[in-house]
Amino acid sequence: MSLAEILDENLAHVLDGTGAEDPQGEPIEYWWNSLGHASGSFVLVDSEWKLSGYDKGTVDVLVTASRTEIGRTVRAAILKVNADDGSLLAERAAPLPAAIFLNAFCARFPWRRDDQLSLPTGSAEQTVGKVAYGNRYETCDGADIRLSFTVSKTELQHNEHGDAWVCGMAVREHISRPSRSGPRHRGTVASIVPVFRDGEIDIGYRVPSVASLRGKRIAVVGLGALGSPAAVELARNGCTSLHLMDDDVVEPGNTIRWELGASSWGTKKHDALKRFIEREYPWTSVLAVPHRIGLPTGDPHIRGDTDRLNELLNSVDLVVDASAAPGVTYLLGDICRERGLSLISVFASPNLHGGAVVFHHPESGCPVCMAHANETPEGKSGHIPYPNGMNDESTLVQPPGCSELTFTGASFDLKELSLETVRMAVDVLSSPDEWTVSEVRTVNLHDVKRRMPPSWRIDPLERHPDCGCRS
Repeated sequence: MSLAEILDENLAHVLDGTGAEDPQGEPIEYWWNSLGHASGSFVLVDSEWKLSGYDKGTVDVLVTASRTEIGRTVRAAILKVNADDGSLLAERAAPLPAAIFLNAFCARFPWRRDDQLSLPTGSAEQTVGKVAYGNRYETCDGADIRLSFTVSKTELQHNEHGDAWVCGMAVREHISRPSRSGPRHRGTVASIVPVFRDGEIDIGYRVPSVASLRGKRIAVVGLGALGSPAAVELARNGCTSLHLMDDDVVEPGNTIRWELGASSWGTKKHDALKRFIEREYPWTSVLAVPHRIGLPTGDPHIRGDTDRLNELLNSVDLVVDASAAPGVTYLLGDICRERGLSLISVFASPNLHGGAVVFHHPESGCPVCMAHANETPEGKSGHIPYPNGMNDESTLVQPPGCSELTFTGASFDLKELSLETVRMAVDVLSSPDEWTVSEVRTVNLHDVKRRMPPSWRIDPLERHPDCGCRS
């Protein structure tokens, strides 16, 4: 098409509001936010707040401000929205990222409604002047800071309207030598602070399939190369509480396939993950239980397996076993069956040519049934093959300073198993009535000569007639 043809065909539709339109809303705040991204500043709001019928009031805001290489950075979260008469209209329910607001102060700033607010146009001074107003400043880190908020009706989704938030900011930097009458200023600089939405519906809106993780507690045993990525993925996708058990230390050598990097060296794995998850995904709380299952101790003051496992499994909805230790898996299988809990076990073959993710229903095949199924002759009913390379230990190595042999697989292969573990956990919690029979998902990652795209097979795992779990 020529330019003339495009204009002839489409301009009339634009002017008359006719023709086909993409099912996409045009929120006004997007264009205002784009003016302030360079500073690294932001303000947090919640999409569930409804302010229709109110024209102005005040907001209680948690604010942190600092000088950075890119200028003055202000990060804030609206805690309460008040009407002009002081009545409470909305209140923040979502947890705050504590690391961002570590040295924050609380302040009160104005908000007003302007349903005629247009897209930002004109000079920078004229543009910011539409939303930067008021005379209340707060002093922080060598500057006076003023925030002001404009609420405007906007299209949030296609043909669905709600409130847009636009934030104007004015900053007066202090001169290092104040006068006798108080701080001296370099002048006022006005700018736009981007508004981000971080309410519960905002965080989970992009991925509705993980709604089943909200409100759930999941225990993860073993926080190595399989368990640590699974734990972080569960937190990222909205799990309410993680109960983590491990007693190993992060060393430089094992971070090549561990979830966190050099900042965690020398730290217990459970502590490193707890700090990381609660800092980056504040909607997830973490109970860290330091313990190595089966470690003998003669000290009566040290809590044993039973006490630690009771602490770990208290009130959980699902257990993930990433220990890759058969004895631990058998023990967890027994305990989960007694408690009526579902267990997901994940492990890889020593040469990492394959692995498995196994769902154990408390009234179906258990980990010992799995061992029986592996040993059942091929072609016989109930046979489930071992993962590719399961009995090949020729590639195991003992790194200097390490007391045990370890496999030589890479994280980008192991994560295939970790991610399948998370996918299975989401599905089990989403549709528990559909998961009444244990299931083995075996992956093949290698054809002996080279890596190949992951290929999965699925086998049901019934209770084996020779297993004691039948009684």
